[in-house]
Amino acid sequence: MKWQADRETWAETLPVMGFLSQFLTLFPVTEQHFGSASTDGKFLYFCPRYSATLTEEARLYLQAHLIWHCVAGHLIAPLVASRHRWHLACDHEVNTLLLALGVALPVDAPLFPVCVGRNAMEVYRWLAGHPGTSLEVTADIHPAELCWHLPDTQPDERIAMLWRHRAQLIAKDSSGLPERVAKFCEAR
Repeated sequence: MKWQADRETWAETLPVMGFLSQFLTLFPVTEQHFGSASTDGKFLYFCPRYSATLTEEARLYLQAHLIWHCVAGHLIAPLVASRHRWHLACDHEVNTLLLALGVALPVDAPLFPVCVGRNAMEVYRWLAGHPGTSLEVTADIHPAELCWHLPDTQPDERIAMLWRHRAQLIAKDSSGLPERVAKFCEAR
C-alpha cells in the first residue's frame, strides 16, 4: 500500500514523520459518501478512489498534514461561527509547520503569508476580514468534523491529550526539528 510505503520513506528521510505516523492506523473507507481523507487521532481514514487520484507528492503532503492536525490539537474544535474558516485557519497553522519541516505543499494548500507565525485562532480572526474564504479549498475533512462523515467516530479528549504528550516528547528530542517546530510542539 502506498500510504504505508510513504511511512517507510519518512523513517529514512524525515524521522519525526516516521515516528508520528506509527500512531495512526491506516483505514481505507469505501463508502460512497466519503471521498477524501481525515483522522480521529487513532486512524487515518482515506478514500481509495480519492487516493488513486493523488500524485505521490500530494499523498505525502496529505498524510503529513493529517498527522500534524493531531500534533497541533485540531482533533477537537472550539465553538466558532464558521467551521470552514476554522478549518482554513487550522490548515494554515499545520501547513506552516510542514514548510518548516521541508514537506512540499500543493499550490492550492491554504497558506496566508501575512499570518505565518500566528496560531489558528489568530488566523481565524484574521480570516473574518478576508473576502474570499469561500473560494479557499481544503484537501481533507477537518478532524473535528469527521463524525459528520463517519458517524462511528467521535472527538475524544483523551486522544487529543495523548497527541499533546507526543508533541512534547518530540520537542524534548528536537535534534531533527527546526527550532520553530520544536517550540510549537513544546507549547502543546
